[in-house]
Amino acid sequence: MMHYGSEMMVPFGPKAITNLCTSFRRDDTKEGDMIETIAHFKDIQKTDPDFFYKVKYDEEDKVVNIFWVDGSARKAYWEAYHDCISFDTTYMTNMYNMSFAPFIGINRHGQSFMPGWAFVRQELASSFGWVFRAFLEAMDGKPPDNFITDQDGAMRQSIQSIFPSIVHRCCRWHIMKKAQEKVGWLLCRNPGLSDDFNYCVDFSFTIDEFERNWVGLMIKYEAMTHTHFEKLYEYRSTWVPCYFKHRFFPFLQSTQRSEGFNAVLKRYVNPHNSMLNFIKQYEKIQNHILPKEGCNDYRTEHLEIELWSNFPIERQAYETYTRDLYHKFREEFVLIGRYNALLVGADLF
Repeated sequence: MMHYGSEMMVPFGPKAITNLCTSFRRDDTKEGDMIETIAHFKDIQKTDPDFFYKVKYDEEDKVVNIFWVDGSARKAYWEAYHDCISFDTTYMTNMYNMSFAPFIGINRHGQSFMPGWAFVRQELASSFGWVFRAFLEAMDGKPPDNFITDQDGAMRQSIQSIFPSIVHRCCRWHIMKKAQEKVGWLLCRNPGLSDDFNYCVDFSFTIDEFERNWVGLMIKYEAMTHTHFEKLYEYRSTWVPCYFKHRFFPFLQSTQRSEGFNAVLKRYVNPHNSMLNFIKQYEKIQNHILPKEGCNDYRTEHLEIELWSNFPIERQAYETYTRDLYHKFREEFVLIGRYNALLVGADLF
């Protein structure tokens, strides 16, 4: 042991010592927070036996990944709402620098619900693989039919491994945002290119039609060659709408459900708060969503409204859809009557 003899000879300043003590207290607080969080999960299971959670630790017994879902969400997913799930990690990190990764589903009213929540320390294929396996375990081995995420290579690799039978769609918004960054200069030099590109993507109703339109686009704009547009074409089956024409992605071409939910989450959660605080705020969000769904169920099953027309198709929509979805149908149906049909050729209007 060394003796310096005088405080003037100690090789550390007061600020360095204070910072060291603070880091010790922070580590102790974090460790205590995770212990309290796991204890809270066990308390939830006493009143909700179907509550599921799973935690992964590293070699130092620190939490690396964590996943949880309550019993009602598991039941809803299994019985009815496993057809389309959105997954996104772009919202925030918590006090442990762990990325938040919610699973978002859609119920029969077009309302979001959460069949799973996760935190991951690193956005690696191994981390996503662990989360997806935990999700699959929680749902008794039932994968989603359709899955939409951002265009993350590590995530795509894990999805192909854990969910080999599902249809995976990449978020169009993220793809277009990246494309704007890559080829914005080209769009500026060719004023008509943006409109023609959007027409090719949005108004190609079959894969063959898209292929023909794309060839025409490349011929018209030779400058597209050897640019990011070729990358977009290479991955066309993961994001162009016509490739998903016969799949169920209700009102979705992007992870907007996840991002919309993130906006709600910001009102409840401070990312710098403890994990335990986050879990408790999650419970408040779930308790807010369930009564709203019950209210929508009541409106559909017990309240009558006057139809806009006498057409059988509207009556069928009214009897088939929930009230919220019927109103979406009705808005589009009303617009149909505002078109003018003009004869422009033989049997062509």
